[in-house]
Amino acid sequence: MEPKSSEKKRLVSLPSLIGWLSVCLLAAAYGRTLDERWQVIWAEMGAFGLVAAVGLGSIERIRLARQQKTRDKVTKARFETGLARLNQHSATIDSINAAVRKLAHQATLDTRRKLGHAQRNRRRDQMEMLADYPLTITPVDAKGELGIAAPSTAGSLQQISSRVVSFEHAEPIPEQTVLLTFHLGEQQRLSFVVDVTWTRAVDDGFASGGTVLAVGVPSSEPEPVAS
Repeated sequence: MEPKSSEKKRLVSLPSLIGWLSVCLLAAAYGRTLDERWQVIWAEMGAFGLVAAVGLGSIERIRLARQQKTRDKVTKARFETGLARLNQHSATIDSINAAVRKLAHQATLDTRRKLGHAQRNRRRDQMEMLADYPLTITPVDAKGELGIAAPSTAGSLQQISSRVVSFEHAEPIPEQTVLLTFHLGEQQRLSFVVDVTWTRAVDDGFASGGTVLAVGVPSSEPEPVAS
């Protein structure tokens, strides 16, 4: 009679065997493409744990996406409400074009007074004259409030059209949206709401540019210009 082995035989059920075979097949097919975090979960919890973790991860991503979408809607609503306080014209291309033409026309008149009719380059002379106009840059915060995040600062115009504008300024701008106000003389002011899309350092401070969103004049005076 053979002696009984002291080692206990480990029985493997058919479902467990099928499960392990499935894990092996999945590992061969997708193991290398999984993120390291999911590979750890796979190693510690098996295929069923991995499926559960992936499911929970998907639910969490959906929840975060919904929260972000809600925050974006709230921010947009607050911003639009704030900008509505600006006494501005309709933000159409026609109205912006009209404002740019007015600015250029004023520059032409001033250039003629300064240089007479002998102009070599009308466009260049206009831009040089516009660069000399006093320009106030007022940050607009997420609620549409003027000069709350930072006081207004002085600047100078580089280029402007119905769609884009570029300007230089000595102080950094903390907000993405600004109000550019030109003082044309005789207490005339013309303002452009600009979405700043780029800023770079230059010798005298900073140069920024962006998209013209609207034209108008603020309902209240901006904060004093920083010296």
